[in-house]
Amino acid sequence: MDHCGFNVVVHGPGVDAWALSAYGRSAVVREHNSVQIGASQIVRDADGFSIHIEERTMLGLPIRGRVRLNAAAWQPVEQTLDGAGRHRWWPVVPLGHVEVELDNPRLRFAGTGYHDANRGNEALEQAFTGWRWTRGSDGERAAILYDVWDRDGTSHELGFECDRHGQLVELSAPGRVELASSRWRLPRTTRADREGAASIRQTLVDAPFYARTWIELALGGRRLDAMHEVVDLSKFTRATTQLMLPFRTRGVGWR
Repeated sequence: MDHCGFNVVVHGPGVDAWALSAYGRSAVVREHNSVQIGASQIVRDADGFSIHIEERTMLGLPIRGRVRLNAAAWQPVEQTLDGAGRHRWWPVVPLGHVEVELDNPRLRFAGTGYHDANRGNEALEQAFTGWRWTRGSDGERAAILYDVWDRDGTSHELGFECDRHGQLVELSAPGRVELASSRWRLPRTTRADREGAASIRQTLVDAPFYARTWIELALGGRRLDAMHEVVDLSKFTRATTQLMLPFRTRGVGWR
């Protein structure tokens, strides 16, 4: 409650808006089916989530609007990410329908969407050196690939597929394929049917320890439109990275 954040990233034609605001417990109101963080709010109902966004970028530009996520089904099972069982990942809505209506910047769109959650008993960098995550969909089915590396060098490979009825089945992940490294030399890999069956469409976020990329890949004989992320927690813990973080986060100074 003393360290709550609200993060919004918007990419679109002529739009690139990013906000990460940190708040203390005095700015947080938590109820059974809702949480308010600053002026933004997330409300859960029987069919999904409604998110009201009222944030500002580091330059003071507003990000305002609404996001609605309708869930075909709720997934009740968490997955263990590490060998010690101290970190869990919950793919709450692997395949849903999203409607976005933003007033600032002005942007409207609808399509397939996704919601997950993570929790753990320690800081991520204490358990992991990093991970590679991919979530793709062709509109009818969604696939999630998660490769995680423990600090002791052990790797964990998770793969799941979900249909429109919400049924989640384990997916045997195919071989790893290489994509071009990010500008900060983060190795971008995913899994696909064969070498060369994945390609980069656009790099959306390129930071010293994190990159988010829009990609295409072939998986199970189907072509998927996918979001990919890579995290290097060893680079995250470097003093130079830590010194840069307050420049991107509103409400937090150096401590």
